[in-house]
Amino acid sequence: MRTFIIKANKAHTRADFRLRDLPGTSGRIDVLCRVLNAAFLLSHGFRKNVRVWLLLYGPPEPPKAIRFEGSKLRVRLNPDEGSTAKLIMRALKAGEGLREPGKEAEVYPGLYVSNRTFEDVIRLTMKNSALYYLHEERKPIGEVRFGKNVAFVLGDHKGLSGEDEAFLNGIAERVSVGRKSYLASHVVAHVNILLDSLPDPP
Repeated sequence: MRTFIIKANKAHTRADFRLRDLPGTSGRIDVLCRVLNAAFLLSHGFRKNVRVWLLLYGPPEPPKAIRFEGSKLRVRLNPDEGSTAKLIMRALKAGEGLREPGKEAEVYPGLYVSNRTFEDVIRLTMKNSALYYLHEERKPIGEVRFGKNVAFVLGDHKGLSGEDEAFLNGIAERVSVGRKSYLASHVVAHVNILLDSLPDPP
């Protein structure tokens, strides 16, 4: 299983944005749409061995955690950002009545929303996956020997805060796809392509 955990510091936590102006009205939910496409879509196929957590920390009711489970997902992900943003809007609407942090609401099969925090999701993921933090200044990803269940943490266009990085210290190995700061969706695509090229772990 491949897990991608993306923290979006400004992404709106209510469906109050305009689909025709995602960059200007949503806190850059367009970035998250591109990440989802890079995580799941192939030219003529769909990756079922992928899980994506979108952790939204923007106004007005942070946090919101939206989980896409590839093996169970029954709604169609299309390459266009608009239709993907509609799924995020639907999840945010479904999550408006949630009060308990650990309780998830099922929006569609394979699509869930909760009030889990960044720390909650990291702790949950650590139970069955090796954790990696994607960062420009660390060990090249090509030198890492990956196991069967892996999870990758990255930020949106703003990156992770110093507090987030401090939390990850000692629990996530830092790895780099290169010395430049790349788009989050490109990083996810790079990781998927690299893992596709490796022999299946025992």
